[in-house]
Amino acid sequence: MFSILDIQYTDYLDFLQSYTTSDQTTKALILIGYVERDFIRFYRAGRIEEGLKFARDNLQRSRTLLNQLSPTEKVVQLNAFVDILSFEGIQNHVNIYQFIELQLAYHQRLKTLPVTTKKYMPLVYEIVRDFGHLAQKDGLSYTSHLEATLDVIYYIHAHLHRKVTVKKVLEHVNKRYNPLTIQRVFTKEMNMSIRDYINMEKIREAERLLLASKTPIQKIAHELNFYDAADFSKRFKREIGMTPLEYRQQNSQID
Repeated sequence: MFSILDIQYTDYLDFLQSYTTSDQTTKALILIGYVERDFIRFYRAGRIEEGLKFARDNLQRSRTLLNQLSPTEKVVQLNAFVDILSFEGIQNHVNIYQFIELQLAYHQRLKTLPVTTKKYMPLVYEIVRDFGHLAQKDGLSYTSHLEATLDVIYYIHAHLHRKVTVKKVLEHVNKRYNPLTIQRVFTKEMNMSIRDYINMEKIREAERLLLASKTPIQKIAHELNFYDAADFSKRFKREIGMTPLEYRQQNSQID
């Protein structure tokens, strides 16, 4: 059980000179940060309902402060909160793919979602419940396998704009782990092979580039080391259900 001293960050704010003298927007951001910091203790312990009540009580009594934040600032903060909860899941659970998938899904959703103060708390609840459900459903603590899987994931992400292959991944991890074991463990933890994960992340990066820039499709194919634009288009349509051009036309908000 937590003692009263365990949950003290938020209560401590009123005594901080730097907090009490800050402007309203800065105070709102500091408050949210401390509420999240306290909430993580509940989250780590699997006490989601208690954590939600704690967050609700502290944010409701500070509704005036939350009103000082613009919708954009609220979205930025919610994205950061998603990252925190995802990181906690990745750090403390073996089956990490679902945490990554949920993190990316929320980032995508928050791109176009106007967040008012009224909508802010329901979104906090939804985010917490989704990540909390994964943590409780998994129930598996950190093992050395997780570190190896993360090593593979980080290497792939760092080389998406280069020619990343399973062979190169295994050459990288061979410095610390047995390559055959890594392939087996990665497939078990991520529910896909290393090759499939590379392909999935290439397509996700292509989605991001298609929506975030006006870069020609042929150039995106070259940047992500697809064989050519036709190969890129074929593989993109197989995964997403439409061609890169159709995807950009239907989803891009760039003028």
